[in-house]
Amino acid sequence: MASILLRRGAFTAAPAVTPLFWRAPAASSILSFLAPTFAIGLRINVPPIISDIWESILKAVPKKKQSHSRKRMRQLAGKALQDITALNECPGCGSLKRSHHLCPTCVNEIKQMWKEGVGAGGSSTPALSEPGMGDARSSS
Repeated sequence: MASILLRRGAFTAAPAVTPLFWRAPAASSILSFLAPTFAIGLRINVPPIISDIWESILKAVPKKKQSHSRKRMRQLAGKALQDITALNECPGCGSLKRSHHLCPTCVNEIKQMWKEGVGAGGSSTPALSEPGMGDARSSS
């Protein structure tokens, strides 16, 4: 049994005293440790074909924040309206109209008739506004 404990103790390297709180190193020691790695720089093997434009590729970043209007213009560009393919012939006047929509020619004719004061029966005033056509409840 003692030999098992010794072997187990030989393979584990646990410290005799474990600290209760871990202390983070100071920021100045971290910067002094990382400073040599920042000074090394970045070396990339670039093919000779693009070696002359490589510097401009690395510098291709925006200098200022893009304004709201320019961002919206960029996002909405190229989204043109789609062509309307669902067209039918109006049964009333024969002109083209969109499917499941009123014919604009017929609607304009009806508006013009109402502006002129011609009602549905062909009289000069609409049927509901004729004298004597009052509300039945008001006469009692």
